[in-house]
Amino acid sequence: MVSLVEILRQAGKELYRHQLDFVSDALWLPRPRLLLADDVGLGKTIEALLLVKALMELGRVNHVLVVVPRAVLSQWAGELERFEIPYFLVESSEFPLGHRVYLVTMDRAKVPDYLEALSRIAWDLVVVDEAHKIRLDTQRANLAHLCRKAGGCLLLTATPHTGEEEDYRFLTSLVGGLVVRREKRDVEEYEGRRIFPRLSYWVVQVRASREEGQALFSLLAKLRSADVEPIVRVVVEKRAMSSPASFFKTLGRVVGGVCDAAALEEGELDACIGNVAGWRDLVELAGRFASAPDRKLDALRKLLERWRGRKVLVFTEYAATAEYLFQQLTQGCRVVDSGDGFAKADCGGMGVMYATAKAREKIDVNVEASLLASSFDTAVFISTDIMSEGVNLQMYDVVVNYEVVWSPTKHVQRVGRIWRFGQRADSVLVVDMVLRAGGERDEYTMYLDLLEKLYNISLRALPPQSYGEFEIYELSEDQLRKIIEIGSSAYLKEADVFTALSDGERVKELRRRIEAILKAKEEVRWKSKALVESGLRAKLGYPYDLRPEPGGGYYLAEVEYFSAKQPVYRESVLVRLETPLSRSREIKKGVFREGAVDWDFVEVESGEVREDEREEVARLVHMNVWMDLKRYLDNVKDLLHLGDVEYKLVRIRRARVEGVGTVAVEEFEERVEAEVRRSRIIERTEKAAVNCVREWLRRNGYVVRHDYFSGPRPFDMVVLKNGVMYVVEIKGKWIGKREEPFSFTANEIDFASRYPDRYIICTAYVDNDRCVELSCVPFAQFQREWVLETVRGIEYKYNARRRSSS
Repeated sequence: MVSLVEILRQAGKELYRHQLDFVSDALWLPRPRLLLADDVGLGKTIEALLLVKALMELGRVNHVLVVVPRAVLSQWAGELERFEIPYFLVESSEFPLGHRVYLVTMDRAKVPDYLEALSRIAWDLVVVDEAHKIRLDTQRANLAHLCRKAGGCLLLTATPHTGEEEDYRFLTSLVGGLVVRREKRDVEEYEGRRIFPRLSYWVVQVRASREEGQALFSLLAKLRSADVEPIVRVVVEKRAMSSPASFFKTLGRVVGGVCDAAALEEGELDACIGNVAGWRDLVELAGRFASAPDRKLDALRKLLERWRGRKVLVFTEYAATAEYLFQQLTQGCRVVDSGDGFAKADCGGMGVMYATAKAREKIDVNVEASLLASSFDTAVFISTDIMSEGVNLQMYDVVVNYEVVWSPTKHVQRVGRIWRFGQRADSVLVVDMVLRAGGERDEYTMYLDLLEKLYNISLRALPPQSYGEFEIYELSEDQLRKIIEIGSSAYLKEADVFTALSDGERVKELRRRIEAILKAKEEVRWKSKALVESGLRAKLGYPYDLRPEPGGGYYLAEVEYFSAKQPVYRESVLVRLETPLSRSREIKKGVFREGAVDWDFVEVESGEVREDEREEVARLVHMNVWMDLKRYLDNVKDLLHLGDVEYKLVRIRRARVEGVGTVAVEEFEERVEAEVRRSRIIERTEKAAVNCVREWLRRNGYVVRHDYFSGPRPFDMVVLKNGVMYVVEIKGKWIGKREEPFSFTANEIDFASRYPDRYIICTAYVDNDRCVELSCVPFAQFQREWVLETVRGIEYKYNARRRSSS
């Protein structure tokens, strides 16, 4: 049986308490069936793959199907490779058998031919990412068949409740009602520290010009008399109200097409407009109002002026609007790349790019967004919802919703692109732009509809507005002014948000509902901090604050755990019995859990274990390990739907812990002085290497933007050359140790791999304060000249050795 601690160590990432808690809980389920609904950006993919890896190595699953949206297929493929899980990518309904893990997109899996072929396999586990897409009124509901038929089913979504109670009940029924959800504030509470940046939330109300108001009135009147489907009418209304000027200016480029729920989900909603009866009348309207001033565009320009030096994501639901905004914002700029559905422009210190669904086949949109952010002081990336789910964009720190979002789910997903693990900014900003045009239905009234849904969709999923400082701005007569501000603490009272927006009866009723939701929310909270802490200590011995000291007299006990007769995982426990060493010192008995032991320094000794020793070791394991674990499992039995749990002590052997650099007391001062001398030599070498690299950068035309800093970031310096940004990593070594490898952290190699042409590695060999040899090359070239060797431990590290000339 496989060790859980070893699997967790192999993850090669810093695991947070909520991730450790989830995997060590889920393994106790004989047939894991649950909905993992952690907030956006909390690492659900890592949790899922840790569980898959553990179940595979335990031999509990042999046939695994992973179903994901097309937009995140490459991300999942990369993570499977990182976890060393071999997989087969299904691109035909006639795929070969014999693989353990299959990866397929949702849109393929839902098609009858694929669904039939996939259904022939007896899946031990089915994993579905963005599971909220499985809705009753869509073809994706067919995927429920795969989940029900499989031995286990793991559904992943940050937005389990999309506003339709029937869809939510349908989704949870697939996993027997077991839903695990942790919010960002839960994670920070578990860790006992701040992890995520402060969130500021703005609503920018833009008052429409007289011409825009007249255009909207004419359009709405036309729609009321038109014979069109209700869903199409709503799409046209929303599209026009996002920005009347842009709507009429881009109307001629919109192509008619099918308009159904599946099409709407893709975020390319312009096609729906082509179904409107009286199309020519709309074109005539467009001619009359295309020259109207675009107040919303003016507001966006003013906001971007305030955000110089920031990285901004602008989301729109309409491809034509994305292209229109790009054209308007880049007038006078140099277009450096373009194609079907995308374009990029260099505006000096600002880079601007737009991308729609058409760009998927031409470029890697995720990579392009990252490059834009790293290449310009100010970056503006305009996108439809191809970027709103499953994409990591923590290099950006502002999200702008250019119009009221189609669904609460998308709103939460968009914010989660930047407000997530890995975000380095101290604060992130979310901005909703809302057009006020008067009349009984404008974007402002639709915004209240959105807020009502956001705050009422789920007891477990309050929206991002609940967590940040809340400000409302107004653009009137070309002036952007703040009209209200609420909150300076970590979390707002939701009622205050609605008070700021309106004092009407509708909002008062909403406030009463929210108060009831908040009360009920605490009652259904997943786990308290105390229960998580006691659980991790019982399941893993975490945190590992008690460690064995060098010496003999230890016993290695191997423990196996079972749930409903199914193997859960194995654990190695080191036990030391009370042993007199001398008249003045006696070793106390102790039990050390697997994670607390450096097993490289444990040696199994020969010799029989006496019966009395065996009984004492078994007693200590039972009292110090199993009783705490059993107590915890009893506490969560109803929560996890657990059956009978038990353990077995399978083997006990003698062991010894070797010394780990221990010294006699009399050597202490000498060792201290030696370490001080060593640290000074290292510091001197580093300074010499840095000075050498600075001179090389100056000679080669680089300007230092952020100077050398040997801190917790994946590079040492940030430099510019010809307006292009690069990062520099400096590795210095004394010339006498030329044959020894250079060491890199996993974070450094991961960052360099993502930007191989912008990541410069400088290797310097130093003698005293002088550089003897220096080489500075981009990572892409470095990989050709050096061999990277993986060094495993709690975290991955890499040793780099120069390739032999032969």
